[in-house]
Amino acid sequence: MQLFVDGLAEQAERFGYPVELIVVEWNPPTDHPSLSKALRWEASTHFRPRIITAPPELHSSYPNGDRIPLFQMIAKNVGIRRAAAPFILATNIDILLSDELFAFFGDGLRPNAMYRADRRDVTPSFEQQPPPTPAECRALPPLRLHGLDRSRYQGGSRGRTLTAWPRLSELPRLAVGAWYRVVLPKLHTSGCGDFTLTSREVWDSIRGYPEWPIFSWHLDGLPLFQAYADGVEMVNLTDPMVAIHLEHSAGSGWTPEGSQALFSRLDARGVPYLTTNQYKKLARRIVVEKARARPINGPDWGLASRDLAETTPSGGVPA
Repeated sequence: MQLFVDGLAEQAERFGYPVELIVVEWNPPTDHPSLSKALRWEASTHFRPRIITAPPELHSSYPNGDRIPLFQMIAKNVGIRRAAAPFILATNIDILLSDELFAFFGDGLRPNAMYRADRRDVTPSFEQQPPPTPAECRALPPLRLHGLDRSRYQGGSRGRTLTAWPRLSELPRLAVGAWYRVVLPKLHTSGCGDFTLTSREVWDSIRGYPEWPIFSWHLDGLPLFQAYADGVEMVNLTDPMVAIHLEHSAGSGWTPEGSQALFSRLDARGVPYLTTNQYKKLARRIVVEKARARPINGPDWGLASRDLAETTPSGGVPA
């Protein structure tokens, strides 16, 4: 996360673009320092960090709060709803932006467009001293590249497509899944939780991500179908305009190799999530049955009426 913060701050200064970073500290552990104290926040002219805290008592009020420590999409909505900038990027703390992608922000973003970017996975050495810099991480050779058409390994496994094998419980429904691929538009949903950029007006019209208290699997893709159904232009940015994902330890996120283990853990803990076929069924309703399926959230999405504590970390530009 320190690399993520440093990378944004450094690019904001180097390119001279004003950047507001909203970090939603959801359900923070009470025996650890807050992010405002745990991270280093350098003084900056163009970089304004804000930390909004959703306390544990709020988290525990949701169903499944005892089994899911973070409701990622509800937290993202909290940040989206409170953002001051006209364009809002929803991303994650293990992401860096390539210089080419960051430079694109100054080329005139269109208000009725939703921007997606390919994702490049890299493997930094977090144990080295001194730690790698954002620039060094951006220069690392890619492990995988996730694009609109496919995900593939690079280097020694050049061009090899990554295949996510279906779960046994999904096999009887594969014919239905093939049908959905015919009726649904081909949108760039691969890694969309790491980079979805659009205007405040579009986020308001679709009311953010679905605020269901379940594991975040597939929830990041539904806003793309909502925007498409609303007539928003879908813009796919490609290499070298990429979101760079910092590969991390197993258990803290999804990797193509670890997908079966992830779902086994979720099933063992009784954590609910959206299956692939449920996701495709919802996407079809959004695209085909527009009036009945949208928007998913109510007008108070993003906990708009909730008064949440906000901190400007030391070194940031005050409001």
